[in-house]
Parts: sequence; C-alpha cells; structure tokens
Amino acid sequence: MRYLIDDNMTPMTEEQFNDCLSRVSAQRREKVLKYKFAAGREQSLRAYMLLQQLLKEEYGITEPPIFRELENGKPVIIGHEDIHFNMSHCKNAVACAVSDKPIGIDVERIQDKVNESLAQYVLNEKELEDITPQKFARLWTMKEAVVKLTGRGITGKEQLRPLLNDYHNGKSPWQIITKDFPDYVVAIAMT
Repeated sequence: MRYLIDDNMTPMTEEQFNDCLSRVSAQRREKVLKYKFAAGREQSLRAYMLLQQLLKEEYGITEPPIFRELENGKPVIIGHEDIHFNMSHCKNAVACAVSDKPIGIDVERIQDKVNESLAQYVLNEKELEDITPQKFARLWTMKEAVVKLTGRGITGKEQLRPLLNDYHNGKSPWQIITKDFPDYVVAIAMT
C-alpha cells in the first residue's frame, strides 16, 4: 500500500490548470469540468494527478487510467483491475492510495465547531463522548474510508453509527490508519 497527500492548495493559474487537464484521460477531463466551482475542479484534478503519479511509481503505468464502475459503484482501472485505489479531496488537501488489496481513503477539513446534528446522525453514543472538531473529523474520515473500502455507500444512520464498533473493540476486519494535520485529517482503511 502506498498513499500520497497534497496539501499545497494554492489555486492554479489558468495555464497550470489547462496543462494538467491536458495530461489526464478524456473521461477524467469530463468529470473535472462538471464541478460547478473552480476549487472543486482543481481538487478533483489534483487527486487524479496523484493517482497517475502513484501508478507510474508503483506499477510503471504511464497512460492516464480509465475507469469503469462495479455494480456497487466502486471504480476500477480498466486493464488493471488487480490494482485497488481510492481518491479523496477537500478544501485543504487531496489524497490518493493504491494497493494490491481493497483500500479506502478519505480526507476532511477540520471545522471550527462540531455540526451537532450530523454528529448525532453518524456517531454512536461512545463516539459522541467529549466530541471535539478534531475527534469528529477523525471519526468521520475513518467511517468514510471504511465505506469507500467496502464499496457499500452511505445509506443511513443505522449503518454509520455502529460502523466502527468492532474496530474500537479490537475485533475489526480492517486496519485503519489516521493522520492528523493542523487543519485536516486523513484516514486509510484496508483489509
């Protein structure tokens, strides 16, 4: 497993953006350009560029990857279905991970305060104890990374609240790595 994080979120110039856009697949260009705001377009593009870098460094793949979706919506690289990957982006950073086993990654900005209604929806009672913005971001990214690992999707609080119970009790089928930064958190889940 290998992952990369890019938190240099200085806005690209139009020339830089267009140069990067010219180096990705037509499929990814279409997805990038669907974002309404420039920041979202850049974050999506930067995450894909990290994937390209990892594929080149780890597997010698130099062609821009093209994806197809499995039945559960999880993307795979056409012609390289044995390479597992996941990407994530937020206002503060982009992240990507590759592995020979299923993997999920999530990056989230640490908010100034905890969104209480969201916390009540996604966290169980034990996780809600002494909740802080940092702790909430860590738990959220962990849950999101697991959801992305399994390809289950987020379907409701019945699924999200207990999601990490086995992990907290040391009985989880997943390994989860978290990295805390001053203004964002990254979580990587793998089998």
